[in-house]
Amino acid sequence: MISIIKNGLIIVAIIFLYPAIAMASLSIGYGKILWVIDGDTYQISLVGAPEGQPVRARHFDTPEQGERAQCAAEREKAGQASAFARRLLPRGAVVGLSDFGRDRYGRLLATITLADGTDLAGRMIGTGLAHAYEGGRKPGWCAPLGAP
Repeated sequence: MISIIKNGLIIVAIIFLYPAIAMASLSIGYGKILWVIDGDTYQISLVGAPEGQPVRARHFDTPEQGERAQCAAEREKAGQASAFARRLLPRGAVVGLSDFGRDRYGRLLATITLADGTDLAGRMIGTGLAHAYEGGRKPGWCAPLGAP
């Protein structure tokens, strides 16, 4: 009887601890850039996903592309942000990945560090092609009506 209880407790412990252990093993890692999807989302080859997985960068947001843009200025800035990201993250570049999570849409989130050790978010924000973003309402990219 005691043996059954011990085995049951071990199984319960494994079930509850496995996700935490799995996430801890992914807390810091490396990936290889396959391509830039847009200014803040990249297809990255990871351990367990050699064909790549879309990774949404944490700590910043870039303008929306195409029909999702609210104005022509946002569309233009989105193109600039994507082009800058492609220069920073050429195909095959190795990047550091940490602070993994998922957003409300189920996308993989990660803090991305460039090969030279600099923070991608800081570089993107520093150029004016991204806003700092930690979730919630996003600042707009279009000037309000009547603004220059």
